[in-house]
Amino acid sequence: MKSVDGESLLQAWGPEFFRELSTFGALSDRVVRRLLCEGSIFELDAGEVVYRAGERTDSFYVVLRGAMNLYVSTDHLHVLTRQHLRGEEFGFVPMIALHDRTATAVSAQAGTLVVKVTAGQFHELHLSEPDDFGLLLLNLAREMARAVGVLSQSILKLSEQATTGRPPAAP
Repeated sequence: MKSVDGESLLQAWGPEFFRELSTFGALSDRVVRRLLCEGSIFELDAGEVVYRAGERTDSFYVVLRGAMNLYVSTDHLHVLTRQHLRGEEFGFVPMIALHDRTATAVSAQAGTLVVKVTAGQFHELHLSEPDDFGLLLLNLAREMARAVGVLSQSILKLSEQATTGRPPAAP
């Protein structure tokens, strides 16, 4: 895991790049700069673990480049539950729910870049930038809602397969 300077990244990619990311959409340049410069940015190799299931949750991450895979495990099974792409967050749900990590986050490809936003930064943003905090929260809630929709469809397909004994028909 290699640290990357937020200010250098902002200068190289420009504010327009970050405004296009779903998590940062509609945030002011000032707040995006704060998130990048006060947060920690990491460049990851393929297969590098950001956090493991069971660890304490004190932050969430936003994928700036590349992809992150989230895996859940039992004693007998290790399952990819979701791939998070550019602009998407991961780790927000357990942070906001105040419970330990439920999945292991693994870089899907070399050169993946993520920014870590701590619970302290999130709280400070709420206090000092309430309008942008509201936008960030809306962006995060929208992404959670999309994930719930995908999960609902997956449950429906698995239920259909369990009930009929055959895979669901292709759409």
